[in-house]
Amino acid sequence: MSKRLLYLFMVLHVFGAAATYVLGRHAARGFPSPAALTLARGLGSSLLLAALFGTLVPRPRFTPRAWLQVLGLGVLLVPLNQFAFLLGLKETVPGHPAVIYAMTPVGVLLLQSWIDRRAPSRATLLGVAAALAGVIVVLRPWVHGPDFAQVRRGDLWILLGLLVWVVYTVAARPLVREHDARTVTAWSLILGTVVFVPFAAGPLLATDFAAVPVRAWIGLGWLAAVTSTIMMLLWNRMLRDLEPVEVAICANAQPAATALLVGLLAAAGLEASAESQDFGPLYWIGTLLVITGVTLVQRRPRKPLAPPGPIPQ
Repeated sequence: MSKRLLYLFMVLHVFGAAATYVLGRHAARGFPSPAALTLARGLGSSLLLAALFGTLVPRPRFTPRAWLQVLGLGVLLVPLNQFAFLLGLKETVPGHPAVIYAMTPVGVLLLQSWIDRRAPSRATLLGVAAALAGVIVVLRPWVHGPDFAQVRRGDLWILLGLLVWVVYTVAARPLVREHDARTVTAWSLILGTVVFVPFAAGPLLATDFAAVPVRAWIGLGWLAAVTSTIMMLLWNRMLRDLEPVEVAICANAQPAATALLVGLLAAAGLEASAESQDFGPLYWIGTLLVITGVTLVQRRPRKPLAPPGPIPQ
């Protein structure tokens, strides 16, 4: 794949994620049960992907071991990552998940270093400290009050979702390199949804769909069609050609893209003001610290200069 196409995929993923934080929040708040919303999202994306079988999504050619690995990816993706993400999104504000998920490259590099048994460099440790400081500035644990307690609870669920996402990103790369990324994406989502059915079928069937607001339905449609289908296909396709930490770079721009989207929607009267969404000075200070930390983490040491050769006689 050409670099230009990879960059296009990254840009699309950034703005798709920004819209996910905004529209997905309406869905999380409009559906009474996060479990029901997670299952509805999984069923919707599974049906969309199944409709593409034989055309955009090739037939699976997995070995029994690969099927187990795809099943493991599905468990990480739907019952763990998506459920934790929607639980958190119900209580937090859009900007906070954007900053937390901007930590993806940090988590990926630390996990990869642990797997490779490679000690992080000083620059990496400094970058991790700066990124964590940025998250703390945004989340402000020193502020008290019922509203902040709710937001902080949501942020903790988002953080749990991030940890699962980091594991998924590292675990998915060998599979998408050995098999077609579209097939891995489709079947991990489908199997993950099937695993979640026994836990969420009751809440979904008990949902009063007539009471769900229109904005929540729009959010569900976005989550199923764009976030779980298009964006997942893009993410796993990028993992085929890039290292996990390189793919995770596109998370760096999500805080700014989310703030821009909220500002545009607020100006059009379709969203609450940026101030009420916690896009104040501390948000930008924290975002700058996170991006600085991520940049340090991704910094590669310079190769030593080769010794000079013999002087020609």
